[in-house]
Amino acid sequence: MKTKLRLFFIILTTLFFSCKKNFDTPSWDVEVLAPLVNTSLSLNDLLKDSLLETNPDGSLQMVYQTDLIDIDVDSLFKIPDTTIVEEFVVPLTSVVNPGSTFYSNDEEKELNINNGIELNYAKIESGFIDLEVFSEVKERVVVTLKILSASLNGDTLFIADTIEAATSTTPGYFSTSFDLSNYELDLTGINYNSTNTLVTKAIASLHPDAFFVQVNSGDKIIFNYKFRDVVPYYVKGYFGSQQYQFGPETTDFNVFNTIVDGSFDLDDVNVTLDFENGIGVDAQMTLTSFITQNLSNNNTATLSGSVINSPININRAQETYSVPEVNYSYYQKQINTSNSNIDELIEVLPDQLTYQGNLTINPLGNISGSNDFLFKKHPLKAKLNVEMPLSLIANNLTLVDTVEFDLAEENVRNIIDGNLFVYADNGYPFDADLTLDLLDQNNQLFKTITLINNRIEAAPVNLLLRVETPKMSVLKIPLSATDISELTLAKKMKLTVAFTTTAQPNYLKIYSDYKIDLKLVGDFGYQVNAD
Repeated sequence: MKTKLRLFFIILTTLFFSCKKNFDTPSWDVEVLAPLVNTSLSLNDLLKDSLLETNPDGSLQMVYQTDLIDIDVDSLFKIPDTTIVEEFVVPLTSVVNPGSTFYSNDEEKELNINNGIELNYAKIESGFIDLEVFSEVKERVVVTLKILSASLNGDTLFIADTIEAATSTTPGYFSTSFDLSNYELDLTGINYNSTNTLVTKAIASLHPDAFFVQVNSGDKIIFNYKFRDVVPYYVKGYFGSQQYQFGPETTDFNVFNTIVDGSFDLDDVNVTLDFENGIGVDAQMTLTSFITQNLSNNNTATLSGSVINSPININRAQETYSVPEVNYSYYQKQINTSNSNIDELIEVLPDQLTYQGNLTINPLGNISGSNDFLFKKHPLKAKLNVEMPLSLIANNLTLVDTVEFDLAEENVRNIIDGNLFVYADNGYPFDADLTLDLLDQNNQLFKTITLINNRIEAAPVNLLLRVETPKMSVLKIPLSATDISELTLAKKMKLTVAFTTTAQPNYLKIYSDYKIDLKLVGDFGYQVNAD
């Protein structure tokens, strides 16, 4: 919105007097017209550009979108931190040669994954293995941990290092952390018929440069390793038949922020629940509650109709084994005035939405044969889309706008009295009641300007209920010298416009070229003294 504030002064013509040496200083009262505010008010100014779309016929519709649910890797499951302890106790006392292996063991280790999830493969985006090894052998020992299930570019993950010799009181000790980023995990176990299962191999050998040593019965070597902060990029298997509760979730509905009062009746509202499924699972969603609320007046409306408590089936995505990795599955559920009371939910002028429901993964069980899949960057989303053609009946629908206003004191010092005139060129088919408030430097109200008549007349409509020519209204505001002085205290002016449609019960479309031009002009009486 472009707002101009200006004050023009008349330059008085030079006055000629006789050559008389002594005379009384004459004075004149003159009239000065001064434009003070010039602004244009339209829906494009009061609503975000991103909310408005222009239809082919030039009429406007409001479009709003917000996310309802977002199911991704973290929502479905996590690979929890898992600590695995492997303890070897020397069974018999024996002498070990340098370089000889005295312990080697393959183990299956199950990750602590619950909720009926059975993974057979994972590719890791990030994470670590923290390894600690304790040795009671009285000589240096080379320890090796291999994760036979983990590979990077075909190479098996292994960690190897030397532990110093134990003393009679203190075991040898070694610790390290290993980055798991980009590793692939085969989770099918030794015989490839398990799930959530790693295969590890722990090895202990006497250091090649060590001396012959006697390993005593009861001596221990303990491998203590922990999978930490593991975040998968991709997983495959069976994700279980899980049910999730979402909500009650409250989100802001920042559409009608500039409307402070009144009501409207909409001709139509089209709302859709749009589902985008990038996960290789079937899903079923049930919306159990959907409520809108206007916090300023506590008005609420609750959605009713066939969409509430009715399961919505969402098909699984398909893996492409190419780029892009996934072909999304899409589904759209219509909510309109034919199958619900959705118009009532919008007509309370809500600023909050509250919703809740259930989401079931794999409602029919393991029908994929353990080929469910999930990429981290391809979630399952549900979005709420609102399309509201601006065809309405308005009753005292109140919009507010604030413009800069700065009338310097030196510019009004000699003003005697006067009037303010509001010239309103109304391009809307609405009558409008105007209120003007003066705000100080802290945006606090300190004066409401009293109008003799505050009604701005609606523009007439043709047979198609469209405005062809704006309607001009002139509103008069008488001012005393005190009123004029108070104008100098104002830094901003708040314009409150309350619209009421004139063609009721007809619904009136709002077109993109509709606007109200407002000009505030001061007609001031000045006293001018000639020195």
